[in-house]
Amino acid sequence: QRREPIYKGMGDIICCLDESDSTVGAPTAWGKAVALTLLEIAVDGGRNSALVHFSNRGRCQTDLFRPGAYTMDDKMRAAETFLGGGTNFETPMWESLRLMREEGFENADIVFITDGECAMPEHFIEELRQEQAERRFTITGVLLDSGSPGMDFSLKEFCQNIYRTSQLAGEDILRELVSKRV
Repeated sequence: QRREPIYKGMGDIICCLDESDSTVGAPTAWGKAVALTLLEIAVDGGRNSALVHFSNRGRCQTDLFRPGAYTMDDKMRAAETFLGGGTNFETPMWESLRLMREEGFENADIVFITDGECAMPEHFIEELRQEQAERRFTITGVLLDSGSPGMDFSLKEFCQNIYRTSQLAGEDILRELVSKRV
């Protein structure tokens, strides 16, 4: 008898935000709005939040937000960050796992916001699945595909849920994320 894994929900939130060149404009603004809204929801609930900005391999910046330990300037710096470049999914996932292991985010779930495609090596996908099984976290993908609906195969490899901006309005996606207790 096969059982579905039980995931935590209502824990800390790690939001990985694609800031590659292809997200310039509306996708960047929308992605940052979702990320900062999730940050507020987490911190208002006494939970930690992290925003992992990412683009090329090895290129990411992490902003940590802990209840009572950040300022409006910290939020503004996060909102004004834009890395540019290509898209690599491994780097933000490694950073997310590091946050879980070293920064007190052991009860976090991940929201992964991207407009792109990125092939990840099978060995990495396998390691990520093992980490998910051990730590019982979910990865929810938000695909910024309003200009090119239909693609999602790179997120299917590692996301338990995928929301598409081509199918739902931004506020509907945010409502779904919150109702699913991300």
